[in-house]
Amino acid sequence: MAFRLPDAEHLLRGSLVKRYKKCGRMGCHCADDIGHGPAYYLSVTLAPGKTRSYYVPPQLKSRVSRYLRNHRKLRELVKEITELNQELLAQGVLDDD
Repeated sequence: MAFRLPDAEHLLRGSLVKRYKKCGRMGCHCADDIGHGPAYYLSVTLAPGKTRSYYVPPQLKSRVSRYLRNHRKLRELVKEITELNQELLAQGVLDDD
């Protein structure tokens, strides 16, 4: 079985989060509306209860999305490979190439 791995340098772990912000200025439309934005951030969990956010400029949003997809794809492929190796181990034919 052949697996197509994403380029290792094109990976990001986390979630792309869309945020709107209210500025607090009197009479600004954002007070009654959804707010200014959207602005995008990469949110990464570093440890339980510890999250870091990175601002994503508009011109990098599609690239960040692609890198996040690559990371998800890599995780899925590792899971598939692991499951296949577990089956081979159960059959006693785990290959050592």
